[in-house]
Amino acid sequence: MEPLLAVLSASVLLVAAIAAVGSLLPSCATEDTHRPPDEPFTIEQAHRVMQRHRPCRAVACPRKQAAFRTLVASGRVVPDSRADGYCR
Repeated sequence: MEPLLAVLSASVLLVAAIAAVGSLLPSCATEDTHRPPDEPFTIEQAHRVMQRHRPCRAVACPRKQAAFRTLVASGRVVPDSRADGYCR
């Protein structure tokens, strides 16, 4: 019975640790964080937005889409030639 209790305790601690780490990760939870920018992004701002909005899809997040377009226009990102609508 003790080995089972030890495994169960270790599992509970592991789940708690994963939950704690997950709560520290940045999230794109609010609608306001996804709106397009009022002014065009600089290249540095676009890089930061792309990092913060990693979980978002560019087709669903206007902010990430604006950042992506900035990086494409600057030549920092070269989209796959099969991607529709992303020409310089």
